[in-house]
Amino acid sequence: MKRIAQKLILMIVAIILFYILAGWKIPIVWRMEMLKLPEGCETVYCTKIWISDVYWLHIKGEKVIKCDMGYEETKAYIEKYNSEIAREYINIYLYEGMSDIAIYDSQNDEKFWQQPDRQNYVKISYFRKL
Repeated sequence: MKRIAQKLILMIVAIILFYILAGWKIPIVWRMEMLKLPEGCETVYCTKIWISDVYWLHIKGEKVIKCDMGYEETKAYIEKYNSEIAREYINIYLYEGMSDIAIYDSQNDEKFWQQPDRQNYVKISYFRKL
């Protein structure tokens, strides 16, 4: 009986450590990846998530996609075909400009500035203050 209790405690500790180290990212990545996007969109930069304490403690996640419909139409499509609950803490931005808390920053992206269709790059951003 004592051996079973020890294994159970070790399993619980392992699960807690997994959640603390990486498991908290799974629901956020899932939420961003499950958004309904327009046909023909391609992922330029995959979803990255981190916790940061720049200015305040927050969770930041970003994904960059390219859609031939352009930024305005892509944003309208995502807002129309995804519920408010699915879009909670999610914002859609044109992939331009710079930010001190950005994961993907177009100012440092040499390939992006060489593209003729820069207006088709869209950043899907998850931002939540803790």
